Amino acid sequence: MADSTVAVKRGATPDNEVARDQWILFCAEFTRQNRGAHALLEVLGGDVGYQVETEERPFDGVSADVKDWEDTVWITFGDTPEYHLAHSVSNVTAIHVRPPAGLIGAALLIESQDGTKRLLELSSPEGYALPPAGSNTTSL
Repeated sequence: MADSTVAVKRGATPDNEVARDQWILFCAEFTRQNRGAHALLEVLGGDVGYQVETEERPFDGVSADVKDWEDTVWITFGDTPEYHLAHSVSNVTAIHVRPPAGLIGAALLIESQDGTKRLLELSSPEGYALPPAGSNTTSL
């Protein structure tokens, strides 16, 4: 990734770009591998400057809508309906990934047409709070 101003706290900047025609499959697999990780979502650039959208909230999933060139990505969080949060990114131009390494969890950098970037950083697998997708296990 050229000329990124994103400062990543937990690890290296995500720099492996996912091809647009692979976004849907990639997001499904990323969700399967990382659902339940504790998440930090930062919004950087544009009119917002720097904002933390959420932190220490369980990651529920990420999905992409590429039909009709909408290029929207949805990131969802929470382990109960009361704690649910959905964040949408419109006019996505690139998705970059950093795979987990050692104690550092996976990360996504999502860039949109207006120059705004969303950085999603996840905890390592040992910190997961939700059961795997499709599990019938419930916790009290």
